[in-house]
Amino acid sequence: MARKQKTGSTNANETRENLLKLAARTFGTQGYSATTMRNIAEQAGIEAASIYYHFSSKEELVDEVMEQGAGRIVQELNGHIEALGPDATAEQRFRAAVLGQMTGLVKHGDFALAHGRLLGQLPEAVRERQVKRRERHQRLWNGLLEDLRTESRLRGDVDIHLARIFILGSINSIQSWFNPRKGALEKIADQLCDMFFAGVSPPAS
Repeated sequence: MARKQKTGSTNANETRENLLKLAARTFGTQGYSATTMRNIAEQAGIEAASIYYHFSSKEELVDEVMEQGAGRIVQELNGHIEALGPDATAEQRFRAAVLGQMTGLVKHGDFALAHGRLLGQLPEAVRERQVKRRERHQRLWNGLLEDLRTESRLRGDVDIHLARIFILGSINSIQSWFNPRKGALEKIADQLCDMFFAGVSPPAS
């Protein structure tokens, strides 16, 4: 009996994960209003009513898609930073965060697409929770930038808010331009960071 319960639980988890992936792709491409629970259930090959076993409403489903989108990206970012160890410099942590977020956006493309495009379309309660998640993510990057300043790798006159917009604007557009055949993600992240720290003008003679 225990084995049957475990199998049933595994199947339910697999179905839930599949529904989330399909929902992320559909929300990201069609938008919130145009996406229906029936459409997602049909894509998953289950009865329309069965989707409500996993999610009570479209609002709950999109909230989970947004949570997963943010969570998976931050997990990649934190994983890259933690791999450095406790003695890493502020610049090393910053570079790891850039690569980590870029990796998360590429690796979890459908979730990232939905996460980036849906904010203005969400029901009010979901949007408020998402705004708070986004603010936490911004504070994480503010901290990385403040650490750079503490270690004299960011000028005192540079506005932290604008510096964050600059780097995240570059990172978060990756899905529209990244082509692995034209260069490894690691090399692109390094060059992006080099431009951030050194600028793009030739060195003074």
